[in-house]
Amino acid sequence: MSLSKIEAAIEDAFVEWINTFECKSHAVDTIIELADGIILSEILADIDSKWFKQLTATESTENWVVRFNNQKKLYKAITRYFEEVVGQDPQYLPTINLTAIAKDADLHELLLMCQLVIAIAVQSDNNKAYIEMIQSLTQKNQHALMVSIEEVMNRFNTESLEPRLSFVSGQSSGTSLEDMPYRYQLEFEKLILEKKQFEVAHHQLVGEYEELRERFVREKDVQK
Repeated sequence: MSLSKIEAAIEDAFVEWINTFECKSHAVDTIIELADGIILSEILADIDSKWFKQLTATESTENWVVRFNNQKKLYKAITRYFEEVVGQDPQYLPTINLTAIAKDADLHELLLMCQLVIAIAVQSDNNKAYIEMIQSLTQKNQHALMVSIEEVMNRFNTESLEPRLSFVSGQSSGTSLEDMPYRYQLEFEKLILEKKQFEVAHHQLVGEYEELRERFVREKDVQK
């Protein structure tokens, strides 16, 4: 799959995810609609209103300098959140070209910003609700978002993230998929997918074997 197709698939996943938020001012059709930073700020404020302040939409957002300042505020708040709330060194976060977002609504850079936002969502205090939102999406989009989250998490020492990603209750006697740290959920989903692929391959082999066996029997009958 080419890079453009991969980015298109990731964009579709983020568009569906963003549209699950009731707090947004309007639905989005493409990621480039996030270039002014308004909807991203609405989502971040929904995730943690004490930390993230919602930006106000104005006509001046048509000016790329205003869009740049909005994105700069968001990125600064995001990096501080990773450092002060998640407890991770923000230097490991990807460097985002905010000018490219503000001037050109650059898809690649916007997707990087979306990756950071969703990574914050699944590590927030209300992460269970946001993971359930992800699980409500199509399987294809769930997988794309899981990969995006994992790309961010792999930049850090994931062992230190596990406590924030766990929903295990002290009163719970069992552990469900939702109770697992999100990193383990990703691995579990991959194992399920691989199992299904093996089952399909096995079914095909059985079918081919039966076809060969029947052909052998027919040829043997003809020889008689």
